Order: sequence, then C-alpha cells, then structure tokens
Amino acid sequence: MLGIAIVEDDRDHAVLLESFIRQYAAERCIPVSVRLFHDAVTFLDQYAAEYQIVFMDIMMPMMDGMQAARLLRQKDDLVVLVFVTTMRQYAVQGYEVDACDFLVKPVTYPEFALKFTRILSKVPTQVPGSEVFLKTENSFVRLPSRDILYVEVKGHHCIYHTVGGDYRRYQTMKSAEAALPADSFARCNNYLLVNLAHVSRMDGMEVWVGTVTLPVSYPRRKAFADAVARYMERQNQ
Repeated sequence: MLGIAIVEDDRDHAVLLESFIRQYAAERCIPVSVRLFHDAVTFLDQYAAEYQIVFMDIMMPMMDGMQAARLLRQKDDLVVLVFVTTMRQYAVQGYEVDACDFLVKPVTYPEFALKFTRILSKVPTQVPGSEVFLKTENSFVRLPSRDILYVEVKGHHCIYHTVGGDYRRYQTMKSAEAALPADSFARCNNYLLVNLAHVSRMDGMEVWVGTVTLPVSYPRRKAFADAVARYMERQNQ
C-alpha cells in the first residue's frame, strides 16, 4: 500500500489532487492510501512515518510549506517530498529540503500523471513488513523488523525489544502483529510476539530469544513450535 499525504489549505485543490492520485492508481492497479491535511501544524503534530510521498503546498497560513518541510526532515529524511505552488520560483527552494519535484497550480491530470510517474521512481522499494514505523513520545523511528527481538504488550502499549534498545508505542498487539512478516514472527503467548530469527532454543514451556528466556503458554505451544520448525527449515534450504 502506497501511503500519500496531501498538505494543502485550499480544500478544492486538495480534493482535486486526491482525485488525480486515485485516477492514476486505478489506471495502473496501484493500491494507495491518501490522507488530507489542511494545515502544516496539524500534519506535523499527527505525523507518523507511514507515508511514502508527501505533497506539500508552499503558501499556507500559520506555517508555510518550506518551514514545515524543514521540520518534516527532522522527523523523516526518507519520505519523498513534492511541493505544490502557484509560483515556479518558489520551487527552487525545495533543494534545501531534498524535495523530489514540484507541481505548479493549476494542475491538469496529464501534467500530474507525467510528474507522478517520475515521483514514483523515487520511492524506495522495500519488502512489505521489512520495516515498522513507530511514533514514540518524542520522535519517529523507522525500525527494521530484523532488529526486533520480540514485542511485548503491557496495558494499551506495545514494547518493541530490539538489538538497539526498547521502544514503546500506543497500539494493540493485533496491529503490531499485522505490520510484521507472518513467516518470521509468532506469538509464544497472548502478550509476547517473537522474532523467530532470534530464537536460539525452545525447551518445554520456555523459549530463548537472544539472551532472554520467555514463557510459552500451553494453548500456543504447538503452533509456536511449528512456526519455529518451519522457519528453521526455510533457513536450511
């Protein structure tokens, strides 16, 4: 799924741009998710590194697009940024924040389609589930799934225990599990999701993950043991 954010205070133009994106995606069978933001402050406050492309209007109230882009780059230096402007000369400033391209209003669909084809070529390709995007209290983290040891749910939060430290995120275990590759992660009980790549041993009702020993519940023991066995078989092929 290609995640796209449109940050545009002109609601009519935002809707038009969204329609162009959806038309392009429908013609080429590209699954997309599009979200509209009508000011940069709200966009940045709610930002999670779940978008591959951001269309940013330059002239907006409260915070202009250039200022917003600089703050965006502090949060996410990989997202593909495209400026939308009424004056071509403003787009030159985009090099300061590594903007991929720009659209000049009013935008027509043929012009958009030509530009969007080029923009898509700049989107990094990755295996689905190879990264998870975590919004913590003070930052956003792109976390390679291979670095996760296990995920633990406590209350309404999931704690990602990784080789580089722990990260806490407000979410359900179900949503955490859905974001990770099913052939590499399995639950050993209702509150622990284990990266099978880091399993070194399983004995009875316990599993060794890295340097930590985790409990295996009886209802999940067979399914978890089968998942470990399948994973090891694939690695030995």
